[in-house]
Parts: sequence; C-alpha cells; structure tokens
Amino acid sequence: MVAVTSVALSACGATRGSGGVVPWAALAPSPTTATTSSTTTAPKAPPCRARQLRARLGRGEAGLGNEETVVVLTNVGPLCRLSGYPDLEGQTTSPRWRPIRVRKIGTYFGDLNATNVAPGRSGLLLLGTSVTCNALNAPSQSRVAAHERAFTYRAIRIMLPGHQGTVSVTRISLDVACGLDESHLGARPPQSSTAPPRPGTVATLSASVSLPTALRSLTTLSYVVALHNPSATAVAFAPCPNVTEEIFLAPSAKGARPDVRTFALNCADAAPVAPHGTERFAMELKIPRSLHRTQAKFAWALDTGSGPFFGRAIRVLPPRGVLP
Repeated sequence: MVAVTSVALSACGATRGSGGVVPWAALAPSPTTATTSSTTTAPKAPPCRARQLRARLGRGEAGLGNEETVVVLTNVGPLCRLSGYPDLEGQTTSPRWRPIRVRKIGTYFGDLNATNVAPGRSGLLLLGTSVTCNALNAPSQSRVAAHERAFTYRAIRIMLPGHQGTVSVTRISLDVACGLDESHLGARPPQSSTAPPRPGTVATLSASVSLPTALRSLTTLSYVVALHNPSATAVAFAPCPNVTEEIFLAPSAKGARPDVRTFALNCADAAPVAPHGTERFAMELKIPRSLHRTQAKFAWALDTGSGPFFGRAIRVLPPRGVLP
C-alpha cells in the first residue's frame, strides 16, 4: 500500500516581505496565448469546417528512429479555429477506408497549440511514426515486407473534432506498423528566445515545487511554488503573468490527453522578489481520473515564453475504494 502525502500550506497571515505564502486564487488569465500545448486564452473563432480547409503534406523531420509527417491545413474561408485531436481513417492497397488506431498524446517532435487561422493562412497536424519495433526489425525480410504492406497507408482522412467534416490527404506513405502518434490540430508553440531575459522581469526567476511522490486520482493537490530571484535586481510581478499547470497521464490503450489549466498568478497579494530573495505561491491542481496506478508528468510554468519552468514524474493512484 502506497501512502499519499499532502503538502502543507501556510497561506494565513502576511505575504509581502514576511516569508509567508501568497494564497491560491483561481483568477481568469489575461488574454495571451499560453506556452503549453492545447491551451490558449485568445478569443476563440468558430471551429474550422472541412469545406474551408485544403490539405497538403508539409516538410517533416526524422531523428532517433522517429519520423514526422506534417499535414498543412490552409484556410480558404473565413476566420476559424483549429483545435482538438482528430480521428483518422486510411487506405492501404485496398480502396476501403478503415479506422487508424492512433495515440492522441502529441509526437516525439512535439505538440501544437490550438489556434485561430485567418483566411489564406495555415494550421498543422503532426503525425509521428517509428521504425524501432519488432514488426519492422524481424529476422525474416518477408515478414517485414508483409508488415509494411499491411500497415502503410496511401491516403488518410482527417475527421475534424465536433463533427465538422472530413479532410483527405492523398499521395502519402504512412507506415504505422510501430504505432502512430498525433498532435492537436493547431500551430507550433512559440519558441523561447535565445536572448537572456531582461533584468527585473519574472522570466529571470527560477521555480521549485514541493510535491508528494504519489497522488490520488480525483483529489485536489495543494502545493507551493517557490520563485527565487538569483539576481541582484528586484523583480516585480508587473505585468502579472499567467501560470499554467499540467498533468499528463502515461498513455493507455485508448491514448491520453494532458489536463491543462491556465490562470493569472495572484500578483495582487505578492511582494516584489528582493535580490536573492524568494516569494512563495500556494497552488491547487485537480488530479484527473485514472482507474489504474500509472505514471504521470507534472509541469508548471509562468507563460513568459522563457519560463521559469518546473517538471517531474509522479505516480497517480486510483480513487479510494478502487483496487489498482
């Protein structure tokens, strides 16, 4: 039996300059795009419909036995929004369309943000495959060839979420013998700047989080984030940044999706972080449902494009009363 611990908070009392903890507040985020996949607080356009999208293959990447197929979706209609994970169908050597089993977890090459697509502009779908499994590395070349024939799709249909229609891609060679991963529909996340953050800004802070080793499904975790200022310049929380929490359960047979929440940081109750000082913030995170004991990835970030970031692996246990 694994014991689940909790993180004690000291949110009562002073916050500014007293060493106390800034209390948790579920504040609406400011209207900016978050840096994590699948989350944005920009005003939403109507969902893209199949009839206003034109699909073509883009330029993919390859690395460490992984291959990326990029589908470019160009909007030929009014402003619309690409978001969510689509279902896929495909054709092999037979003209019959059949469902493609896909893990909706992002790809080895990353994931995408939901995005509004202006007329004439494009969004993306990333598909990730691998060549490092027994099906494609069997001793018998005839068996390898048989797997390639059975699992290579020459055309695919992208079934847009929300019953918005189907977009087809032809002249493709997609070998899913080792499985298929897909991203959200959307756009690539903004890249962090290679230039160092400007002194006195929140991006110069570092983050540390105290977490238990195991979390219970369907509970609310209370924890504390410590933001440390390693510089000789005080850091004020102005403008107030958004903060994004994410917990991502390990993939199951049906795939898994990250549970992402974005809020505005509780800057009103926070003091500027003195040179070499620390300001602590109470946070809360709802643990998603899982009927089995599983691994999860926890991530926390201030949405500045340059961090600070924090992440670690944790275990998620089933709800109380449910045997693992």
